[in-house]
Amino acid sequence: MSLKPNSLIAVTILSCGIAIAGSAFYLSQDDAQSIVLKNTSAIELQIAEQNIVVPHQDIYPLAPEKINALVHGTDEHDTRGQTSNLKQAQAVPLLLPSSLLGSTLPLTLDVSESGELIINKKIQHLFDFYLSAMGEESLDIIVTRIKHSLTSQLVDPALTQGVEILTGYLQYLNEVSAIKQQFEQNIDPNNTGEYALENVIQVREMVLDARASYLDGDVIDAFFGQADEYEDYMLSLAMINKNNELDTAEKQSAKAELDAAAPEWLLAQQRNANQLNKYRDQYKTLQEQGASQTELQDFTQQSFSPEVADRLAILDEKRLQWQVKLGEYREQFAVITARAIDNNDSDSEQQQLEITQLRKVYFTPQEIKRVRALDSIDSASTSAIHNTDTTAL
Repeated sequence: MSLKPNSLIAVTILSCGIAIAGSAFYLSQDDAQSIVLKNTSAIELQIAEQNIVVPHQDIYPLAPEKINALVHGTDEHDTRGQTSNLKQAQAVPLLLPSSLLGSTLPLTLDVSESGELIINKKIQHLFDFYLSAMGEESLDIIVTRIKHSLTSQLVDPALTQGVEILTGYLQYLNEVSAIKQQFEQNIDPNNTGEYALENVIQVREMVLDARASYLDGDVIDAFFGQADEYEDYMLSLAMINKNNELDTAEKQSAKAELDAAAPEWLLAQQRNANQLNKYRDQYKTLQEQGASQTELQDFTQQSFSPEVADRLAILDEKRLQWQVKLGEYREQFAVITARAIDNNDSDSEQQQLEITQLRKVYFTPQEIKRVRALDSIDSASTSAIHNTDTTAL
């Protein structure tokens, strides 16, 4: 099967989830906590899954035995690793990597009265917190940090459960890395049409199969339940919109049936998104008509409750500041990459060091995660355009 270049962007999104774990797709924490979320196009569906990518000690994806050995501290050919090994003293670096410094540490995991681990999002947040530093630290150090966190707060049977979930989660992420690699290798640079919805659906199905292979149902529900509901809804909506066999009235009827079956939280999110989009359009129109800042503020106050209006004002200011920072960063980023290309030294350790230092100048540790994800997608998009241009020559 061949994928179109823009499909590579969708597949590349699969590798960026860790950078944005716990929040809406490419939205800041403040965005996610506000009442409003923008409508998301099909390619931006939150089918973003984490990808294991670290410095070049190993070739990724890893063999499943290697993952088991990392977690259980056994030889990768020895399948008899016991949870008790985790109790042994292990060297855990005292200083967190720079991207995690100043971040809020994961919440303590929940345990039932009988000592069983309560399966909820806290477990995934703990794993993703440390995995978000992938690239700064090797996978074995990150796994050591996670194991240390587990052993410091859990005892059996909760500890055994936590270790089993960690093993399955890493195996799952490793499998997603293989899926991404498979799709990248099958890219057809001569096929430059619009990305195909069926490719997105195929990737998602493969991700779901990998998930079911390594994680129990209660873990899948806790980690991905709400995201799956959102993805199902958005993919169904995209399929309705794309179905040329339906006329306008039939599409409206199909959408009404879809909404009738959708969970209330998702419909509320959609209503909020529609309200915001309408507000944004009207706000932009007022700006283009020369409205004063006072008039714009009055319009915001009239459109929302005082609390929401205040949050929107703060959010707009933060977005403006973010765009200014991002613009300045992009200019200097382009200088670094252009210099490396001129010196035939792209992707060198020196270039990566300069980029890392540049990010630290402009962004907080949490913002750096977001910038990495954006840079990754921008790189994939540029590569697709380059392939298209060279094919046309």
